[in-house]
Formats: sequence, C-alpha cells, structure tokens
Amino acid sequence: MEAKVEQLKAAEVKGEQEDAAKLSKRAMRKEKRRMQWEERKANKKLKRQEQQRAKKASGEIPQPKELDMSEEAVLRRKERASAKREAFLMAAEEGVKVVIDCQFEKKMTEKEKKSLSQQIMSVTLIVFKPVQFAGTSKSYMDLFKKESLVYLTADSPNTITKLSRDKVYIIGGIVDRNRLKGITYEKAVEQGIETAKLPLDAVVEMGSATRVLTVNHGSSLDNPDVVFFT
Repeated sequence: MEAKVEQLKAAEVKGEQEDAAKLSKRAMRKEKRRMQWEERKANKKLKRQEQQRAKKASGEIPQPKELDMSEEAVLRRKERASAKREAFLMAAEEGVKVVIDCQFEKKMTEKEKKSLSQQIMSVTLIVFKPVQFAGTSKSYMDLFKKESLVYLTADSPNTITKLSRDKVYIIGGIVDRNRLKGITYEKAVEQGIETAKLPLDAVVEMGSATRVLTVNHGSSLDNPDVVFFT
C-alpha cells in the first residue's frame, strides 16, 4: 500500500514538473514573439523617420511657415537660404584656421576632460562669423604643412599682433595649466613648430594675472572661421 502511495506521489510530482516545463516553454515563446514584434515596430518607426527626413531635406514636405506662402514666395525663400549657405561656405573656406590639440588626454583627469569638452562646446555657441568645426583622430602634423603651423602658448618668446590666413593656429586642449606647466611649448619645440603668444600685456592691464587663456577664449580670438579638434 505504501509503495503505491509513493508511486502516486511521484507521478503527481512528475506531472506538475512537466506542466511547469510546458508553461515555461510557452512563456518563453510568447516573450520571444513579443520581442520580435517590438523590434519590427521600432525598425518601422525608424524607417518612417528616415523617409520623413529625406523628404524634408529634398523639399517635398513643406515647412510650417511655407504652408501659407505662394509657390513664388517659397521659391524665393529657398533661393535666399541657398545663397546664404554658399556665402557661409565661402567665408569659412577663406577664413583663419584654428586647431584645438586634444592629444593631452592621457595626462588629464576625468574632471579636466569634462571641463575641456564643455569649453569646446561653448566655442560653437559664441562665434559671430561663419565657422566650420571638424573633429579628426589625425594629428595636425598629418593634416597641414609644418611651416604653416603656429602653436599659441603663453611660454613662447614670440608675440604676434595679427593672425594670418596662411597659418594654422594651435591651442593646447588643457584645463589645469598649472599642473602641466610648459607642456604645450615643449611639445611645439620638440616637433619643430613655430610658437607665438598673443599681445595681452599690450591690450589689457594684466598685472600679476595669468597670461594663459582657456580653450574657448583662445579659439574665439579674431573669431576663427575654421576650428579643428585633433
């Protein structure tokens, strides 16, 4: 009798385990189908957004302000926008070039890196002339002719009063200059690059204040037209 009871209990437990396994498999299949549906939904939404952007860029979708405008007015508006863009590109192409040297990353703390990125971002917001911004992993030594490079550093014995459109001016991407004193000047000398400093004493009464400018101050001098981050 006891043996039969044990057999019945074992059969009951086995049945419960099989039912649980079936439920688990069904739940897994259901969850898989749900995830696949969500993925398809997200891909469709992304595709619609890309199509909308393409149509908007090509002018197929009218802008809100254009809905109440005549075709002639819309055409004039697009022509003005095109002319403005051409003028922007021409001014940027002929402008002064500035490089922000971001190759001191390994010597900087995370806090300093964050501060540097904020300064670079502020450069994009304060300029008053057309400016091109370009990020690259290449060194400025590979991008420009060596004789055209001028590293702006407060440690340089040379002072410049004007910026030349034939030169490319480099600003060291450093936040805590006191901790890395003289590093930009030393780097320029090692690379055989011309160095220069700005005539701050002649323009402003500096007293004992630092002659070192931040990245956003340095890159906005004479409002450059092209800024590279290397």
